[in-house]
Amino acid sequence: MIKQARTFVAIAAVLAAFSVLPGCRRGGSTAASSGSDMPVSSHAGSTMHWENGWKQALNRAQHENKAVLVDFYADWCVWCRRLDTTTYRDPAVLAYVNSNLVPVKLNVDARDGQALARKYGVDGLPTIVILAANGKEMGRIPGYLPADRFLDAVRHFVGS
Repeated sequence: MIKQARTFVAIAAVLAAFSVLPGCRRGGSTAASSGSDMPVSSHAGSTMHWENGWKQALNRAQHENKAVLVDFYADWCVWCRRLDTTTYRDPAVLAYVNSNLVPVKLNVDARDGQALARKYGVDGLPTIVILAANGKEMGRIPGYLPADRFLDAVRHFVGS
């Protein structure tokens, strides 16, 4: 009986740990919170210069010789919205990304987003994939990062 109780406690602890990780898994939302009472808004309120689609982003990247920042997201993903309301509003992130990359958002619940998420092995959200203009992966950020850490990671992948 004690062994079963210990097993149950261990399983409950593991499940609790996964419930607070900063990311969403496909198929539902997470109740995790970052501890902030900051409101979460939709993807529409960003000042990032998002490209209108995957093909347009690749074409622009090739034409401007820039890398592509692909934000794989879903409307139900709490941490995706948190990325929009915090990291993507940071002045340093905006300046760097808008000057050095071609950013594009791909909704994994839409046809194009699903296909590209499979192609690039996206299994959790948000996932940010940095691609060379030819579509080759340079690096990825699996999950939410605050602005300073996000910018460090992107700069590392891009090489500047």
